[in-house]
Amino acid sequence: MTMGRLLCALVLCVMGCAHYSTSGGLIGGIRTLGVPVAESQVAEFDIAEALSARAVEAYTRDGRLRVVDEESADALLELVVLSIEDRPFTYTAAEQTEQYRFLLRVRGRLVRSFEEETLLVFDPIEGWATYDAALSDEEGRVPAVEQALDMVVEELIDRSTSSW
Repeated sequence: MTMGRLLCALVLCVMGCAHYSTSGGLIGGIRTLGVPVAESQVAEFDIAEALSARAVEAYTRDGRLRVVDEESADALLELVVLSIEDRPFTYTAAEQTEQYRFLLRVRGRLVRSFEEETLLVFDPIEGWATYDAALSDEEGRVPAVEQALDMVVEELIDRSTSSW
């Protein structure tokens, strides 16, 4: 008799959890994401291309959305590089620039593919990093750009999946 009750309780528990799905919490019920090349409002178009590539890599690693081609995606992540700046950040005693701060501003939105319904708007997101003015671009600025891109992409993922 006790074994029957335990078995019945186990069956009820399993049946009660069987309908659970994580897809109900996804914004607009999307499961797949396409990431077109970001639009660029700056002269350095390679930064927009790098932003798109890093977004694809990061969403793939995150795993909550499957990244697919744009034609078969439930939604598209549309990104725009608004601005980039290299500002003096620190100075030497002789008032020479010692470090620069690279600043990247990006705007984006998540759009349902077929209805073109906006599911989520990303207010401008900033990413930044500092680099030594004495270093070559390859040793200083390029790694700073990569760090700023990573910061923006991390924020995109946080904002787009936090409610899921």
